[in-house]
Amino acid sequence: MKIKDALELARKNGLPDLEAHIIIRFISGKSKEFIISHPNFEIDDEKFLKLIEKRKNGYPIQYIVKGKEFYKNWFYVDEGVLIPRQETELLVEKAIEFIEKYNVKKIAEIGVGSGAIIISILIETKTIGFGTDISDKAIEITKINAKRFKVEDRLFIKKGPFLEPFVENYNDIELIISNPPYVREDAILPREVLWEPKEALYAGKDGLEFYRKFLNMYDLSGKIVLMEIGHDQGDFFRKLGWNVIKDYSNNDRIAIFIDRR
Repeated sequence: MKIKDALELARKNGLPDLEAHIIIRFISGKSKEFIISHPNFEIDDEKFLKLIEKRKNGYPIQYIVKGKEFYKNWFYVDEGVLIPRQETELLVEKAIEFIEKYNVKKIAEIGVGSGAIIISILIETKTIGFGTDISDKAIEITKINAKRFKVEDRLFIKKGPFLEPFVENYNDIELIISNPPYVREDAILPREVLWEPKEALYAGKDGLEFYRKFLNMYDLSGKIVLMEIGHDQGDFFRKLGWNVIKDYSNNDRIAIFIDRR
């Protein structure tokens, strides 16, 4: 199948040209510029048709191409981990800001997923990282990405809930970061989001279950904590005296606790 025919077929199946280009690039290994300038280049018919069908059924394109761009870099992702979102880059930006401002040396992430958040921070800073997740797949993928970006010597990963795998290191951890599950259990989500792991999405009736457990488990004295939150969850943290900042769409996005001098 020629590239021009593949694009036409994708349009007939309701796929945007951008997504068709991404799939063609994945199959062919060619650049965007090559695809545009070589419409008669032949690609694998069977592979293209199979992936088009999966995408039509709502299968995330990030899982199809095994990756997602996040905070300047391309991270490997696959089924079983949350797909990094652009709005979560704000979490990374604020973490780097506080690391520099308060000369933070050791950080921890609860729920590493693909590792995109903590690895992005380690790439930009000289910190040492501790990461946890309850998913074996997440641990595996984070280790792959850590090795890819050459930060595996500064990132310690263990399976387990919250920061329990690193209780012996807790006093030394200065900054805690997380993009935890915060979706209400009755929320109606886009079809493609339903392919992502439920344990990384849902957090009880009001979406606040993770935060309540975390706050009951740990003494935050001397710590900096940054949590991504839902657009309607800011007031929960404001009542606790936390700072809440909005994302570029003017939605509440990050809750921040700082007990540093």
